[in-house]
Amino acid sequence: MRRKLPPTTSFIISEGVVLAPLGGAVVYEETLRHLRACADLPGFTLQVMPLARTNHAALDGPFILVETPDYQRIAYTETQRGSQLISDPNEVSILAQKYAMLRTQALNTEDTKGLLNLLLGEQ
Repeated sequence: MRRKLPPTTSFIISEGVVLAPLGGAVVYEETLRHLRACADLPGFTLQVMPLARTNHAALDGPFILVETPDYQRIAYTETQRGSQLISDPNEVSILAQKYAMLRTQALNTEDTKGLLNLLLGEQ
């Protein structure tokens, strides 16, 4: 069952994630098909960051931005040595700006769907 008004979600993943056949051929194809199906969901945005890009706004590591139902914005970062929940508005704003830059540096949604189709042999 799906919500009438789904939450808005946006993901940027490395091209390495969609190129690496982790788990073997069957798991890899299922993963690509799942990502491709998600890319068509309402309120869902998926973009791929090309491996050929020599610089991008997330070189310091991955992060997650969340806006709660009461419009509080928080961020979450994770490294091999720990994780951090960030609620300081200035720090969250910096990560939001980085995410905006990432959205322009990654493949757009249509090109991302095209890449997934190509990898699935559906071009």
